[in-house]
Amino acid sequence: MADSDYRWAKYIECYRKGQWRAPVFHDMILDEARRRPGRLAFLDIGCGSGFDNNVELQQSLASEAGRYVGVEPDPRISLGPHFDEVHRCAFEEAPLEPGSVDIAFANFVLEHVPTPERFWKKLYDVLAEDGVFWGFTVDGRNFFAVASQTTEFLGVKRAYFRWLHRDSSLRNFEHYPTHYRANTPRQISRYTRSFSRVEFTSLHRVGQLDYCVPRLLRPLAHVCDRIIIAGGLPGSVLLVRLQK
Repeated sequence: MADSDYRWAKYIECYRKGQWRAPVFHDMILDEARRRPGRLAFLDIGCGSGFDNNVELQQSLASEAGRYVGVEPDPRISLGPHFDEVHRCAFEEAPLEPGSVDIAFANFVLEHVPTPERFWKKLYDVLAEDGVFWGFTVDGRNFFAVASQTTEFLGVKRAYFRWLHRDSSLRNFEHYPTHYRANTPRQISRYTRSFSRVEFTSLHRVGQLDYCVPRLLRPLAHVCDRIIIAGGLPGSVLLVRLQK
């Protein structure tokens, strides 16, 4: 087991036992913050409709921060009063002071980054010394990333999800263009050599991708999940931790 896997073992176990990803990721960030002194500056990149679309979890993070900063380029999304500072632009364009952020995080944003070199350079610039970034994203080595890119290339991704979730709130999810240029350890390591520590782990569990598979095909998808887990292959979620 890698050192990062050992330190993250309790979170990984919660996830594998079926806990929804958002509370697990939320606890990772808060535990990181609570190991550090003082009231910290948090940066929520792609803050959108909450932390992984959960406003309560986002409010919980904001309540622990000395300053809670959000970056959200989509003008259609309304943001709550728990933000101390908001920038309505791409992260790379946000007027953030160098060294002003203690903990930054991006929840399913990295797959949408078109220019990873600019993204990682900006991140390094805004983090304080010893500052940390947590990224939660689709693992580009997993078959789901291939399926996502293929359906988007064919122009059927949005229609597919609207059909699949026609009786669910998921049908209203926004599907922004994906690029998958910052979604594997190799891709990320290429641009993050300036960081003092770069860590990865990949998560998967049986049924994690049920939300994007028709009900009748889920038993087959679960078989694939078990094969991936038994073979130690990359899962569907990539966790990234960078320390300046």
